[in-house]
Amino acid sequence: MSCRPPLTGEISLNPRTLWHILRIEGLIPFTGSAILIGFVVTLWEVGFAATDWGLFVTAVLAAVLVHIDAHIWNDIMDLEIDRGEKSRETGRDRPLILEWATVKNYRTMSAIITILVIVLAAYLTIYRVFIPLLFLLGFFFDYGYNHPRIALGHQPFAEWYIFPWLVVGVTVTIVYAATNIFSLLAFILSLLQGMTVTCFGVSMMRRDVNSDRQGGKYTSSVQFPEVPHSTIYGTATMLVSVLMIYPLALILGIELAYMIVLITAVIAMINTVLGARIDQLCTRAMYSIFPDFEAKANKLMLQQVGASMVHVVAIALILVGFSGKMV
Repeated sequence: MSCRPPLTGEISLNPRTLWHILRIEGLIPFTGSAILIGFVVTLWEVGFAATDWGLFVTAVLAAVLVHIDAHIWNDIMDLEIDRGEKSRETGRDRPLILEWATVKNYRTMSAIITILVIVLAAYLTIYRVFIPLLFLLGFFFDYGYNHPRIALGHQPFAEWYIFPWLVVGVTVTIVYAATNIFSLLAFILSLLQGMTVTCFGVSMMRRDVNSDRQGGKYTSSVQFPEVPHSTIYGTATMLVSVLMIYPLALILGIELAYMIVLITAVIAMINTVLGARIDQLCTRAMYSIFPDFEAKANKLMLQQVGASMVHVVAIALILVGFSGKMV
């Protein structure tokens, strides 16, 4: 009988762990989308020549590192829960479970990343005085949702009120760093994208409801399994997009405002339909033996990710196509 080393012991770090921590399926829809919106809003606000691209790149790097650190702490927080998660069905490896790395390895990587972020934020602060406040908010989202001592991610509806603001925080920070402007346009567009991509976040919680329940995680889907969370959130996204017509019209003009809101509403409708199917699968899994639940829900959730990426690319193309200040 072989003896398996403990997760907190000395295990050589498997290089595959680094790819898992990057976790592009979460990084690109949230922080990646925020970077794209930040880029085009920066060009809209001041044009290419007036943009401080050095500060832009520095802010982007810091934001990506904060997001990666969130992945690290999420794996630590959910270690015991992940033992019951169906990795094959969801397509996600679990380095701590597979013993590719230890919690000590993860904490060391987090410490290095945190130091790098502090150095980058200090550099940005030399030129932009409100950067510390923005990064404090970023670390609040990081540690508040993912750190085991706080673990908001284990509480009901945390994804509803935290995930959208991740996109907003990154976008506003990037634009501010590059232009020295707190852009209302950046805030509105990133909020629309944040809510759009959070449709997938809410569905992810629906997908993971069984393993979360077994692991003692009190998410909204665990606490209120009969509620169609994905359907409700998608509908809320459509309603919020309509409310943004007036402020967008003041900034961009009525035609562009209607185009952006129409695209957002259509993508939100698609995500709502996909979310409704996930809700139906979740309900079926509650009252019957349904071994394929996670796999089928995961496929629908990935379609929501795709729809959300179409949304942000469409917004970027609209701004690029109609801006007169891109040079």
